[in-house]
Amino acid sequence: MASSELPSDMAFEILTRTSLETLDSCKVVNKTWKNLTYKLGFMQVYCHRTNNILGYFVQGLKNNEYVTKFVSMDDCIGKDPLNLPVETLNKPEYRIFNHYHSTKIEASSKQGILCCVRRIKNRNPMYYICKPSTREWKVLANPKMWYQTVKIALVVLKSSPLHFKIIRLSQDSSPPRRRRLGLGNYCCEIFDSETFARRRTNIISLPYDVFFEPSCLPVNVSGLVYFLTDDDHVLVLNYNGKEARPRFLLPEPVIENKDYTDKKLVEYEGKLEFSCLSPNEMLELWCIDNARNHMWNKEKEVDVETVKSVIKYPSPVDFYDSDIALMMGLNKLMLYNEQNSSFDVVKLDRSNYSEIFPFRSDRELIGLKAIGENSG
Repeated sequence: MASSELPSDMAFEILTRTSLETLDSCKVVNKTWKNLTYKLGFMQVYCHRTNNILGYFVQGLKNNEYVTKFVSMDDCIGKDPLNLPVETLNKPEYRIFNHYHSTKIEASSKQGILCCVRRIKNRNPMYYICKPSTREWKVLANPKMWYQTVKIALVVLKSSPLHFKIIRLSQDSSPPRRRRLGLGNYCCEIFDSETFARRRTNIISLPYDVFFEPSCLPVNVSGLVYFLTDDDHVLVLNYNGKEARPRFLLPEPVIENKDYTDKKLVEYEGKLEFSCLSPNEMLELWCIDNARNHMWNKEKEVDVETVKSVIKYPSPVDFYDSDIALMMGLNKLMLYNEQNSSFDVVKLDRSNYSEIFPFRSDRELIGLKAIGENSG
Protein backbone atom coordinates (compact mmCIF):
# COMPACT_ATOMS: atom_id res chain seq x y z
CA MET A 1 0.00 0.00 0.00
CA ALA A 2 1.33 3.42 -0.91
CA SER A 3 2.22 5.76 1.93
CA SER A 4 -0.38 8.40 2.72
CA GLU A 5 2.36 10.81 3.83
CA LEU A 6 2.85 13.81 1.54
CA PRO A 7 6.33 14.13 0.01
CA SER A 8 8.38 16.63 2.01
CA ASP A 9 8.72 19.07 -0.89
CA MET A 10 4.95 19.12 -1.39
CA ALA A 11 4.35 19.55 2.34
CA PHE A 12 6.84 22.43 2.32
CA GLU A 13 4.95 24.19 -0.48
CA ILE A 14 1.64 23.81 1.35
CA LEU A 15 2.87 24.80 4.80
CA THR A 16 4.73 27.89 3.61
CA ARG A 17 1.49 29.30 2.18
CA THR A 18 -0.91 28.67 5.04
CA SER A 19 -2.10 30.90 7.88
CA LEU A 20 -0.39 30.97 11.28
CA GLU A 21 -3.40 29.31 12.88
CA THR A 22 -3.41 26.49 10.33
CA LEU A 23 0.37 26.14 10.60
CA ASP A 24 0.09 25.61 14.37
CA SER A 25 -2.69 23.06 13.86
CA CYS A 26 -0.52 21.14 11.39
CA LYS A 27 2.28 20.95 13.97
CA VAL A 28 -0.09 19.27 16.41
CA VAL A 29 -1.51 16.62 14.07
CA ASN A 30 1.62 15.63 12.13
CA LYS A 31 5.07 15.20 13.69
CA THR A 32 6.85 15.19 10.31
CA TRP A 33 5.27 18.51 9.38
CA LYS A 34 6.11 19.89 12.81
CA ASN A 35 9.78 19.00 12.36
CA LEU A 36 9.74 20.57 8.89
CA THR A 37 8.56 23.93 10.25
CA TYR A 38 11.60 24.17 12.53
CA LYS A 39 14.15 23.40 9.82
CA LEU A 40 16.64 26.03 8.72
CA GLY A 41 15.12 28.45 6.21
CA PHE A 42 11.49 27.40 6.59
CA MET A 43 10.32 30.53 8.40
CA GLN A 44 12.16 32.86 6.02
CA VAL A 45 10.29 31.33 3.07
CA TYR A 46 7.05 31.22 5.03
CA CYS A 47 7.20 34.88 6.07
CA HIS A 48 8.22 35.98 2.56
CA ARG A 49 5.24 34.19 1.00
CA THR A 50 2.64 35.18 3.59
CA ASN A 51 3.96 38.61 4.69
CA ASN A 52 3.84 37.32 8.26
CA ILE A 53 6.40 38.32 10.87
CA LEU A 54 8.90 36.49 13.08
CA GLY A 55 11.46 38.21 15.26
CA TYR A 56 12.09 39.96 18.56
CA PHE A 57 11.22 43.20 20.29
CA VAL A 58 14.34 44.45 22.06
CA GLN A 59 13.67 46.79 24.97
CA GLY A 60 15.87 49.06 27.02
CA LEU A 61 16.18 52.41 28.76
CA LYS A 62 17.38 55.69 27.31
CA ASN A 63 17.24 58.85 29.42
CA ASN A 64 14.89 57.02 31.81
CA GLU A 65 12.45 56.29 28.98
CA TYR A 66 11.74 52.83 27.60
CA VAL A 67 12.76 52.34 23.97
CA THR A 68 12.02 49.37 21.73
CA LYS A 69 13.46 48.04 18.50
CA PHE A 70 12.18 45.17 16.36
CA VAL A 71 14.82 42.86 14.89
CA SER A 72 14.49 39.90 12.56
CA MET A 73 16.16 37.96 9.78
CA ASP A 74 15.70 39.02 6.18
CA ASP A 75 12.25 38.13 4.78
CA CYS A 76 10.77 37.75 8.29
CA ILE A 77 10.29 41.39 9.18
CA GLY A 78 7.38 42.15 6.85
CA LYS A 79 6.97 44.99 4.38
CA ASP A 80 6.28 47.73 6.93
CA PRO A 81 8.31 48.64 10.03
CA LEU A 82 6.85 47.51 13.34
CA ASN A 83 6.26 50.02 16.12
CA LEU A 84 4.20 49.95 19.26
CA PRO A 85 0.69 51.25 18.46
CA VAL A 86 -1.02 54.21 20.11
CA GLU A 87 1.73 56.75 19.48
CA THR A 88 -0.33 59.04 17.21
CA LEU A 89 -3.78 59.13 18.78
CA ASN A 90 -5.87 62.26 18.37
CA LYS A 91 -6.11 63.10 22.07
CA PRO A 92 -2.84 64.52 23.44
CA GLU A 93 -3.32 62.75 26.78
CA TYR A 94 -3.27 59.39 24.98
CA ARG A 95 -0.17 59.98 22.90
CA ILE A 96 2.38 57.42 23.78
CA PHE A 97 5.68 59.08 22.98
CA ASN A 98 5.31 62.56 24.41
CA HIS A 99 7.66 63.88 27.08
CA TYR A 100 5.75 62.50 30.05
CA HIS A 101 4.99 59.03 28.76
CA SER A 102 7.09 55.88 28.82
CA THR A 103 5.82 52.67 27.24
CA LYS A 104 7.07 49.30 28.39
CA ILE A 105 6.39 45.88 26.90
CA GLU A 106 5.45 43.54 29.73
CA ALA A 107 4.78 40.34 27.77
CA SER A 108 4.64 39.03 24.20
CA SER A 109 3.00 36.13 22.41
CA LYS A 110 3.36 33.97 19.31
CA GLN A 111 -0.02 35.25 18.08
CA GLY A 112 1.06 38.85 17.44
CA ILE A 113 -0.28 40.32 20.68
CA LEU A 114 1.69 42.39 23.20
CA CYS A 115 0.81 43.43 26.72
CA CYS A 116 2.18 46.90 27.47
CA VAL A 117 2.03 49.50 30.20
CA ARG A 118 2.30 53.26 29.77
CA ARG A 119 3.68 55.10 32.75
CA ILE A 120 2.21 58.61 32.78
CA LYS A 121 3.41 61.43 34.99
CA ASN A 122 1.10 62.14 37.95
CA ARG A 123 -1.35 59.44 36.82
CA ASN A 124 -1.83 55.72 37.30
CA PRO A 125 -0.09 53.58 34.67
CA MET A 126 -2.26 52.46 31.76
CA TYR A 127 -2.23 48.78 30.79
CA TYR A 128 -3.23 47.77 27.29
CA ILE A 129 -2.85 45.04 24.70
CA CYS A 130 -1.97 45.74 21.10
CA LYS A 131 -1.26 44.09 17.78
CA PRO A 132 1.61 46.06 16.20
CA SER A 133 1.18 44.57 12.71
CA THR A 134 -2.37 45.97 12.41
CA ARG A 135 -1.85 48.93 14.79
CA GLU A 136 -4.82 47.86 16.93
CA TRP A 137 -4.99 48.33 20.68
CA LYS A 138 -7.30 48.18 23.69
CA VAL A 139 -6.96 49.63 27.19
CA LEU A 140 -7.29 47.09 30.01
CA ALA A 141 -8.56 47.36 33.55
CA ASN A 142 -5.62 48.34 35.74
CA PRO A 143 -4.43 45.94 38.42
CA LYS A 144 -4.55 47.03 42.03
CA MET A 145 -1.20 48.68 42.57
CA TRP A 146 -0.82 47.71 46.23
CA TYR A 147 1.88 45.27 45.20
CA GLN A 148 4.82 45.60 42.83
CA THR A 149 4.68 43.63 39.57
CA VAL A 150 7.33 40.91 39.42
CA LYS A 151 6.34 38.78 36.41
CA ILE A 152 3.67 38.96 33.70
CA ALA A 153 2.75 36.22 31.23
CA LEU A 154 0.39 36.69 28.26
CA VAL A 155 -1.54 33.64 27.07
CA VAL A 156 -3.55 33.90 23.83
CA LEU A 157 -6.12 31.11 23.89
CA LYS A 158 -7.84 32.02 20.62
CA SER A 159 -7.16 34.58 17.91
CA SER A 160 -10.63 34.84 16.37
CA PRO A 161 -12.56 35.84 18.33
CA LEU A 162 -9.72 37.04 20.51
CA HIS A 163 -9.52 35.38 23.93
CA PHE A 164 -6.50 35.89 26.14
CA LYS A 165 -5.41 35.77 29.75
CA ILE A 166 -2.75 37.77 31.56
CA ILE A 167 -1.07 36.17 34.57
CA ARG A 168 0.45 38.74 36.93
CA LEU A 169 2.65 37.88 39.89
CA SER A 170 3.25 40.70 42.36
CA GLN A 171 5.06 41.17 45.66
CA ASP A 172 4.51 43.41 48.66
CA SER A 173 7.52 45.73 48.78
CA SER A 174 6.26 47.78 51.73
CA PRO A 175 8.35 48.24 54.89
CA PRO A 176 8.10 45.15 57.14
CA ARG A 177 5.56 46.64 59.57
CA ARG A 178 3.16 47.56 56.77
CA ARG A 179 3.38 44.38 54.70
CA ARG A 180 0.21 42.48 53.89
CA LEU A 181 2.18 39.64 52.30
CA GLY A 182 5.09 37.93 54.01
CA LEU A 183 8.52 37.49 52.44
CA GLY A 184 8.49 34.90 49.69
CA ASN A 185 4.75 35.27 49.04
CA TYR A 186 3.51 36.43 45.64
CA CYS A 187 -0.02 37.44 44.75
CA CYS A 188 -1.25 35.73 41.57
CA GLU A 189 -3.83 37.68 39.58
CA ILE A 190 -5.56 36.74 36.32
CA PHE A 191 -7.04 39.09 33.74
CA ASP A 192 -9.49 37.24 31.46
CA SER A 193 -10.59 39.00 28.27
CA GLU A 194 -13.94 37.16 28.30
CA THR A 195 -14.99 38.83 31.55
CA PHE A 196 -12.71 41.83 31.03
CA ALA A 197 -11.89 41.77 34.72
CA ARG A 198 -9.03 40.85 37.00
CA ARG A 199 -9.35 38.38 39.85
CA ARG A 200 -6.92 37.28 42.50
CA THR A 201 -6.50 33.51 42.35
CA ASN A 202 -4.06 32.48 45.04
CA ILE A 203 -0.76 33.15 46.80
CA ILE A 204 2.42 31.60 45.40
CA SER A 205 4.86 30.82 48.20
CA LEU A 206 8.62 30.55 47.70
CA PRO A 207 11.38 30.31 50.31
CA TYR A 208 11.96 33.80 51.75
CA ASP A 209 15.45 34.04 50.16
CA VAL A 210 14.37 32.84 46.68
CA PHE A 211 13.42 35.23 43.87
CA PHE A 212 12.34 35.03 40.24
CA GLU A 213 15.18 35.38 37.76
CA PRO A 214 14.74 38.94 36.45
CA SER A 215 16.31 38.26 33.04
CA CYS A 216 14.29 35.12 32.27
CA LEU A 217 10.85 35.57 30.70
CA PRO A 218 8.02 33.15 31.48
CA VAL A 219 7.71 30.41 28.86
CA ASN A 220 4.26 29.28 27.69
CA VAL A 221 4.35 25.71 26.35
CA SER A 222 1.67 23.02 26.01
CA GLY A 223 -0.89 24.61 28.28
CA LEU A 224 1.47 25.54 31.12
CA VAL A 225 3.55 28.60 32.02
CA TYR A 226 7.07 28.10 33.39
CA PHE A 227 9.06 30.53 35.55
CA LEU A 228 12.74 30.24 36.54
CA THR A 229 13.76 31.08 40.11
CA ASP A 230 17.25 31.95 41.29
CA ASP A 231 17.64 28.76 43.32
CA ASP A 232 17.77 26.72 40.08
CA HIS A 233 14.14 25.59 40.28
CA VAL A 234 11.25 25.89 37.83
CA LEU A 235 7.78 27.03 38.94
CA VAL A 236 4.85 25.72 36.85
CA LEU A 237 1.44 27.43 36.66
CA ASN A 238 -1.64 26.53 34.67
CA TYR A 239 -3.69 29.17 32.86
CA ASN A 240 -5.78 29.73 35.99
CA GLY A 241 -2.72 30.74 37.99
CA LYS A 242 -2.60 27.55 40.05
CA GLU A 243 0.58 25.56 40.62
CA ALA A 244 0.25 22.64 38.21
CA ARG A 245 3.00 20.56 39.83
CA PRO A 246 5.71 20.95 42.47
CA ARG A 247 8.74 23.05 41.60
CA PHE A 248 11.48 21.01 39.97
CA LEU A 249 15.24 21.41 39.60
CA LEU A 250 17.40 22.36 36.63
CA PRO A 251 19.88 19.75 35.28
CA GLU A 252 22.14 18.27 37.95
CA PRO A 253 25.46 19.50 36.47
CA VAL A 254 24.10 23.06 36.49
CA ILE A 255 23.06 22.80 40.13
CA GLU A 256 26.39 21.34 41.24
CA ASN A 257 28.59 23.85 39.41
CA LYS A 258 27.99 27.53 40.08
CA ASP A 259 30.14 28.48 37.07
CA TYR A 260 27.20 27.87 34.73
CA THR A 261 25.87 31.26 33.63
CA ASP A 262 23.19 32.88 31.45
CA LYS A 263 20.54 30.41 32.55
CA LYS A 264 17.26 30.67 30.67
CA LEU A 265 14.12 28.71 30.01
CA VAL A 266 13.34 28.68 26.28
CA GLU A 267 10.81 27.23 23.89
CA TYR A 268 12.60 24.96 21.42
CA GLU A 269 10.67 23.14 18.69
CA GLY A 270 7.49 23.64 20.68
CA LYS A 271 8.92 22.16 23.90
CA LEU A 272 10.23 23.56 27.17
CA GLU A 273 14.02 23.50 27.25
CA PHE A 274 16.83 25.09 29.23
CA SER A 275 19.85 26.95 27.80
CA CYS A 276 23.01 28.15 29.50
CA LEU A 277 26.72 28.79 29.06
CA SER A 278 28.89 26.06 30.56
CA PRO A 279 32.10 26.73 32.56
CA ASN A 280 34.09 26.16 29.35
CA GLU A 281 31.81 28.68 27.60
CA MET A 282 29.88 26.25 25.43
CA LEU A 283 26.22 26.94 24.71
CA GLU A 284 24.27 24.01 26.14
CA LEU A 285 20.65 23.12 25.45
CA TRP A 286 18.84 20.69 27.72
CA CYS A 287 15.45 19.05 27.14
CA ILE A 288 13.16 17.27 29.59
CA ASP A 289 13.53 13.57 28.78
CA ASN A 290 10.91 12.42 31.27
CA ALA A 291 8.09 14.88 31.88
CA ARG A 292 6.72 13.00 34.89
CA ASN A 293 10.02 12.93 36.80
CA HIS A 294 11.51 16.03 35.13
CA MET A 295 14.67 14.23 34.02
CA TRP A 296 16.86 16.48 31.89
CA ASN A 297 18.93 15.34 28.91
CA LYS A 298 21.57 17.43 27.14
CA GLU A 299 20.30 17.90 23.59
CA LYS A 300 23.14 19.89 22.07
CA GLU A 301 26.37 21.69 22.81
CA VAL A 302 27.49 24.56 20.59
CA ASP A 303 30.94 26.14 20.37
CA VAL A 304 30.54 29.92 20.44
CA GLU A 305 34.15 30.95 19.76
CA THR A 306 33.07 32.56 16.49
CA VAL A 307 30.48 34.60 18.37
CA LYS A 308 33.03 35.88 20.89
CA SER A 309 35.24 37.14 18.08
CA VAL A 310 32.42 39.38 16.83
CA ILE A 311 30.46 40.54 19.88
CA LYS A 312 31.63 41.22 23.42
CA TYR A 313 30.16 39.30 26.35
CA PRO A 314 27.79 37.10 24.32
CA SER A 315 24.80 35.68 26.14
CA PRO A 316 22.35 33.13 24.66
CA VAL A 317 18.79 34.42 24.56
CA ASP A 318 16.60 32.20 22.39
CA PHE A 319 16.49 29.88 19.38
CA TYR A 320 15.12 31.35 16.17
CA ASP A 321 14.73 27.85 14.73
CA SER A 322 16.40 24.48 15.30
CA ASP A 323 19.81 25.67 14.13
CA ILE A 324 19.92 29.43 14.72
CA ALA A 325 20.62 30.84 18.18
CA LEU A 326 19.97 34.44 19.16
CA MET A 327 22.94 35.85 21.09
CA MET A 328 23.11 39.23 22.79
CA GLY A 329 26.33 41.13 23.42
CA LEU A 330 27.45 44.67 24.08
CA ASN A 331 25.33 46.88 21.76
CA LYS A 332 24.86 44.00 19.32
CA LEU A 333 22.56 41.08 18.62
CA MET A 334 23.65 38.06 16.61
CA LEU A 335 21.63 35.37 14.86
CA TYR A 336 24.17 32.53 14.84
CA ASN A 337 23.89 29.48 12.57
CA GLU A 338 25.47 26.66 14.53
CA GLN A 339 25.64 24.39 11.49
CA ASN A 340 28.05 26.47 9.43
CA SER A 341 29.10 29.18 11.93
CA SER A 342 27.62 31.93 9.75
CA PHE A 343 25.82 34.84 11.39
CA ASP A 344 23.85 38.04 10.98
CA VAL A 345 24.62 40.94 13.32
CA VAL A 346 22.21 43.70 14.33
CA LYS A 347 23.85 46.81 15.78
CA LEU A 348 21.97 48.52 18.59
CA ASP A 349 22.35 52.09 19.75
CA ARG A 350 23.84 52.74 23.15
CA SER A 351 20.57 52.40 25.03
CA ASN A 352 20.68 49.94 27.89
CA TYR A 353 18.85 47.08 26.15
CA SER A 354 18.12 44.34 28.65
CA GLU A 355 14.88 42.60 27.61
CA ILE A 356 14.12 40.61 24.48
CA PHE A 357 10.59 39.43 23.65
CA PRO A 358 9.99 36.70 21.04
CA PHE A 359 7.28 37.78 18.61
CA ARG A 360 5.37 36.15 15.77
CA SER A 361 2.42 37.69 13.96
CA ASP A 362 0.15 37.69 10.96
CA ARG A 363 -1.63 40.80 9.64
CA GLU A 364 -5.23 39.80 10.29
CA LEU A 365 -7.42 42.31 12.14
CA ILE A 366 -8.60 41.10 15.54
CA GLY A 367 -11.38 43.61 16.23
CA LEU A 368 -9.61 46.05 18.55
CA LYS A 369 -9.46 49.82 18.11
CA ALA A 370 -7.18 50.98 15.32
CA ILE A 371 -4.78 53.92 15.52
CA GLY A 372 -6.66 57.19 15.15
CA GLU A 373 -9.98 55.90 16.48
CA ASN A 374 -11.45 57.73 19.43
CA SER A 375 -10.45 55.84 22.54
CA GLY A 376 -13.54 56.96 24.37
